[in-house]
Amino acid sequence: MAGLISVEASFPIAKIRIRRPGIVLSGSDGVDPLQRWVAWGAMLTASVVPMIFSHSTGHGPPYSVPVAQALVLVVAAVSVSRSRRLSPLTGFLFTLAILRLGWSVIAPMLGESAPIQRFATELGLGGKIFISRVLNVAGALLLLATFIGRNFSRDDLFLHVGQLDAPAQPEPILWFRKAIPWTRFGPQLLVIFGLGLTTFLFISLRPDFGHPSHPWQLLPWALATAALNAANEEFQFRCVPLAHLRNVLPVRETLWLTAIFFGLAHYFGQPSGPIGIVMATIAGWIWAKSLVETRGVGWAFGIHMLQDVVIFYFLAMSTKT
Repeated sequence: MAGLISVEASFPIAKIRIRRPGIVLSGSDGVDPLQRWVAWGAMLTASVVPMIFSHSTGHGPPYSVPVAQALVLVVAAVSVSRSRRLSPLTGFLFTLAILRLGWSVIAPMLGESAPIQRFATELGLGGKIFISRVLNVAGALLLLATFIGRNFSRDDLFLHVGQLDAPAQPEPILWFRKAIPWTRFGPQLLVIFGLGLTTFLFISLRPDFGHPSHPWQLLPWALATAALNAANEEFQFRCVPLAHLRNVLPVRETLWLTAIFFGLAHYFGQPSGPIGIVMATIAGWIWAKSLVETRGVGWAFGIHMLQDVVIFYFLAMSTKT
């Protein structure tokens, strides 16, 4: 899907002598402080933080908290749409409402329905895991409604493979101080993420390496599940939110906002718990950074998919599945 970058790209393009250059991560000057507070407040409102507290206390029906979160965000979106100062946040607030509703209400309710449970049972272990990821696509379809009146292009949504050899810019939390190509940075990330994720899953899931007895038979399911989940999560948690926030917050701040939201979403997922939040936040920031710097989803999707293959097999071997 690689293609030329539009002159009307979402973010400022760096002036460097390479084909289809990446992005300079700008500072935070000139940002409306009210827009910033609303954006961050909405992100925390839409996160799983309220669900974590509700889950720990055991109060309320399972869907009451996410439904309430979605309703609050919809009301907020309608309200800010009438404000000239805050109207640029309308699409982002609707996006957050749909994300919470899709992942915490619609997909679980579909998964609990008798027809889908019977169908998944007939498919076996690999099919069950795959179907659980298919249900999450409902949120992606609903997110298309937030595009109405926005005239988003493929460039705005990073729907290209991107320039895979674009320069990765140095950051205080990274180990290099000069820009290096993503063709060098990406493989390093694969090794680091692979070791970290494997270690965490081995400790937290207690895999039984004798189950399943024929792991290669699950490979088609593993690849299909990983590809679908990676594409779905990149679209819902990065492509769409980044597009909606492109004229609201600086790029660097937007990367962290979407990364923290993605990390918090993993409290009940894999990797899970507080450590899982940290791991997923860092991964989400790296993947969002790759989207912006390469102007495409190639590296994010590739690394994400390979990690999901690892997660698939650990879930299949887990005594806690």
